[in-house]
Amino acid sequence: MSGYPNMREFYQKGLILIGENDRAALLQKSGENTSHEGSTHWLIAMEGSEKQPDIYQWKVLIYPSDSKKVNCYKSPYYSSQHFSSIHDAINYSNELSQKAREDQLNTLE
Repeated sequence: MSGYPNMREFYQKGLILIGENDRAALLQKSGENTSHEGSTHWLIAMEGSEKQPDIYQWKVLIYPSDSKKVNCYKSPYYSSQHFSSIHDAINYSNELSQKAREDQLNTLE
């Protein structure tokens, strides 16, 4: 495993500005990892991996980024459970996008 997402089945949403509460949670979670300090936005994406031939499972991932690039693909801020349906993953990514716009990603477990 390379530590980078499967770009073949990687679908990202538009960037969302990080709110004050979420930024504080991000910096606290990062600890001594300074790669997230310049993060100003969230990138929410769905990543598919082949479970069996032609059968995919999906995760929703949240990465800290700036307006031009993701700062670290190796350590997403959040990674969901696997979904067997891309439609369920899309719905969940929409819920997370709404939480991000409301500065509430810090409430995720």
